[in-house]
Amino acid sequence: MKLVPAVTEVDGLSQDDIVFVCELAQEAGILAASMREGVEIQEKTGPQDRVTAADFELSRLIVRVLTNRFPDDTIVSEEDDVHSSSKGASRVWLVDPIDGTDNYIKNDGQWSVMIGLVVDLKPIFGWVFAPANMTIYYGGPGYGAWKKQLNSDAVRFKPLPQLDQEAPARVIMGYRDRTSHPWVKEHPKVVLVKGGSIGLKVAKVLEDSADIFVHLSGKLKTWDTAGPAAIALGNNLDVGSLDCDHLAFPADTIKHATSVVMGRPGSLKWSRKYLRLPAQGAL
Repeated sequence: MKLVPAVTEVDGLSQDDIVFVCELAQEAGILAASMREGVEIQEKTGPQDRVTAADFELSRLIVRVLTNRFPDDTIVSEEDDVHSSSKGASRVWLVDPIDGTDNYIKNDGQWSVMIGLVVDLKPIFGWVFAPANMTIYYGGPGYGAWKKQLNSDAVRFKPLPQLDQEAPARVIMGYRDRTSHPWVKEHPKVVLVKGGSIGLKVAKVLEDSADIFVHLSGKLKTWDTAGPAAIALGNNLDVGSLDCDHLAFPADTIKHATSVVMGRPGSLKWSRKYLRLPAQGAL
């Protein structure tokens, strides 16, 4: 797989390493696509929280291959039996084998394989592979944000313009988050955009099909965000929350306790102005 190198190394991650993980994400996504027909489906915590045999198979593959390649690093996957603390670990890989499992089951194409590398609690590099159109998104701070489609050259995303603070914005939110915050759909400054996998939601921002990805409920896991956040930072997008200018990846938990905002420059300011709860004066 030929990629266009931007720099030779990012926090100990070589260009060969970047290509290696790109190919791993692609291999995993193609495997999942081949397993989808008739795949075994289970419930985790209930009917709204499902997992498939493909999730587990991809998790085993990705964790094994990353462990062999980076034996001194900590690897955490959503489908691990136990999510041990990464406290004390400098380099942590966060893996979501199939982000958008419901989309995978429905076969609507809105699912992806996501891998993110966090170094010293900061997202350094991310990979998001969309099997539906065989496109890999990858990048990180100092490296840029890139996409590569099958049999095509890699393309670097161009910087996005500043968000107009007085204009409506195209906001992409998950279905459950929209349901939990019904007032958002009536907000005069919000134009809702739908999407599946979080990685593909952020890709819509990079491709200028949306302005901001936001999750207000404060329930996202770190494997949901590590890869997309690193790629977003690679294109100098805003990445943070309604209360903080950066997105924390604490070592002692797998859950973000805050809202999550990723979008065009100016998205954090815009979101704080318009997306706080109505009782706080957002409307």
